[in-house]
Amino acid sequence: MIKQYKQNPKESEEELFAMFDILISNILTGFSFKLEEDDAKQDCFVLILKTLKNFNPEMGNAFNYFTTIILNNLKLLYTKNKKYLEKIDTYTKLKKDLL
Repeated sequence: MIKQYKQNPKESEEELFAMFDILISNILTGFSFKLEEDDAKQDCFVLILKTLKNFNPEMGNAFNYFTTIILNNLKLLYTKNKKYLEKIDTYTKLKKDLL
């Protein structure tokens, strides 16, 4: 499927995206990431499109390669989101204390 996409992206784009959508959804659900699902999926799709050109089927399994990429990206998004929410919470508490 990935080879087909690399040769003619328009022809196999929809099927490839459907497969990655399932993979991303399963990882989000399985690891219980507390992220906005649509935003996380979109971010993962962008990253997948960037890394598709680097995938070499002779070097390994596509499932493992893309699962690792997606999982690492979701961990990064989760950490950024958590830090952002903590800053908002701290700011809100400081603001209440000043009033």
